[in-house]
Amino acid sequence: MNTKNTYIAWVSVFGASLVAVGVFHFFPVNVVGDLAGVPAIIALFGALFQLSRDRIAFERSTRLEEEKNRFTVGAMSHMANVAFDKHVAFCEEYTAAANHAMLTLFRKGPHQDALVEAGLLADVRIKWDVWLDPGVVAELGKFEAALQTIGANAFLLKDLRADDDRTEAVAKAYGTFAEVMGFETWEGKPVTKDRTVEKVIDKLRKVLGIYELTRLRSELIGRASAQLV
Repeated sequence: MNTKNTYIAWVSVFGASLVAVGVFHFFPVNVVGDLAGVPAIIALFGALFQLSRDRIAFERSTRLEEEKNRFTVGAMSHMANVAFDKHVAFCEEYTAAANHAMLTLFRKGPHQDALVEAGLLADVRIKWDVWLDPGVVAELGKFEAALQTIGANAFLLKDLRADDDRTEAVAKAYGTFAEVMGFETWEGKPVTKDRTVEKVIDKLRKVLGIYELTRLRSELIGRASAQLV
């Protein structure tokens, strides 16, 4: 019998007992009326006992739920801290590799070594791949693909004979180089900024929430300074 039915049963017994007391009140033998009230007393104590049991069960259920929530929050907080630490390590390593790639391009221009730099970046990304969001991977892939394009076409230009058509290879190598380096224009046409190292670093900063943390820090410092005045 569930709790609801238990209460209905006790209320029914209590009500029936009261009705019986009222009916037997007119009988000449008072003991009959007194006995008729006994079930009402039993029903009252039974209802109180049931209330006590339900209260204990509710408190136990609440404690179990709170413990479960504390465990869940604790586990999630731990995983969140671990994930953030992993993201920090990845972003620092990838940024260093990206800056090294840019230094190579500054020194050598559209050179075949861009392929090597793209491979180093891919190695870093694959190393931390399990912790990365697919959107971040896709964004970083644009930069790596640009380096691959530069390096592959630099290789092609090196192997082409003097009388071969070099137009397409030059356009891809130097045009992509202009994109990565952040040139405003190339051969009179505007250059997109989707594959610059600044774009990569900006994406990594967003992964770590650097802009939000910096804004929050500024707000906290502002409030603290206002209270000192």
